[in-house]
Amino acid sequence: MVTFLLVALAGQLAVGMRASTTASVTGDEPFYLLTTQSLASDGDLDLTDEYANGEEREFWDGTIPLWKQMVPAPDGRLLSPHDPGLSLLTLPAYVVGGLAGVQRFLVLVWAAAMACGAVLARRAGAPAAAAGLSAVVIGAGAPGVVYASQVYPEGAAALSLAVALLAATDRRARPVVIAVAMVALAWLGVKYILIGAVVALAWAWRFRHDRRALTIAGGLVVVAGIHAVWWHLHTFGGITPYGTNVVWSGEGTASILGDHVDVGDRGHRLAGLFLDVRFGLLRWLPVAALAVWGLRRVTALHATVVCACVVMGTFVSITMMGWWFPGRMLIAGLPAVAVLVALGMARLPRLATALTVWSLAIAGAVVIAARTGGVRLAVDPWTIGLPLLPSALLPDFRTITTQTWVVTAAWVAVLAVPVIVAGRARRPGLRRAAPVDLPAGALRLLGE
Repeated sequence: MVTFLLVALAGQLAVGMRASTTASVTGDEPFYLLTTQSLASDGDLDLTDEYANGEEREFWDGTIPLWKQMVPAPDGRLLSPHDPGLSLLTLPAYVVGGLAGVQRFLVLVWAAAMACGAVLARRAGAPAAAAGLSAVVIGAGAPGVVYASQVYPEGAAALSLAVALLAATDRRARPVVIAVAMVALAWLGVKYILIGAVVALAWAWRFRHDRRALTIAGGLVVVAGIHAVWWHLHTFGGITPYGTNVVWSGEGTASILGDHVDVGDRGHRLAGLFLDVRFGLLRWLPVAALAVWGLRRVTALHATVVCACVVMGTFVSITMMGWWFPGRMLIAGLPAVAVLVALGMARLPRLATALTVWSLAIAGAVVIAARTGGVRLAVDPWTIGLPLLPSALLPDFRTITTQTWVVTAAWVAVLAVPVIVAGRARRPGLRRAAPVDLPAGALRLLGE
């Protein structure tokens, strides 16, 4: 509960950050909101009348008219090229409080995801204080505190994955819980299906002898899957909503997926997602480096979830450097990262204290700068300077040179040390981390 409250407080204080030069929301956000507006006013997904009547002014404060991210469907409808799960989830909050209501509601969703992360860390053997502290610093740090209130499905996907992980690590099978989490991920975005499948398969293997649970979960997922495929074909003319996007207009599902999936020249993103000078997670959340100290047998599933996010961000996403705040590709997996970091904190409490303070200082600088106009979240957040690590110490994957690979290799070598040490220690099976004495009494409260 304390974890939830602290992350929720940080997220609520951050509401109101400016996303671009001309508007408070940008990128895909306006189109999720426009679909929500359509559901509220008409009960459908067709945005034709919203554009005709200027209904986007309910949330759009841009100095230029809201552009169209979509082309008309064959029957003339204007459909946002996104799955409707997020719009359905936020509909009540939008009706009550408009854009601000949606943002504040999504903060609560994000806080719930990180509270689940703290529970998962405890199950993995982390001390209560370390589990709570890890979830709080990741939830209140950047990029978590940014995506907590931005109108993207990342926070809701993080909660769904965290709930699925809770089901997969529970003593009881809970087939309905795992099925609902999987269905929710599919309706939040097709990109989450693979990540969810990792957890679903782990759950199925763990409870493979419980035929009743497997039948219930499998039946629910199959029925929901058939309905989802039928609905997408009927609504979008393909199994994804991307066909209405102006970028892929006229292309079939196979062609669109072919544009997304590429294993040829994207391998550098495996390092870039963590180390890139602008979009790398470690520059914004230094405490995440402790995750390598949490790698062990009991955290194999959590590490696999993070790897699945990395695979999606590397080989499936069109770019990792889009019109959004850094770290977006990894947000859904941050509750799993919290588990790994918590165990790292238990092993290195002094380093954990320093990295925690540093990470929260970066988040504070981002929030203040984005609320006061110093930076725009989707434009230039990396210009805040200190307390960010100096850019010369990190590789820039926009232009890949020999220096890029030298700096990357140095970082990989440093981060590989804990993995090597842990491998030599050979500590098989479930082992609870030794209790640690974190320096501040307020931090101990997180575990109470």
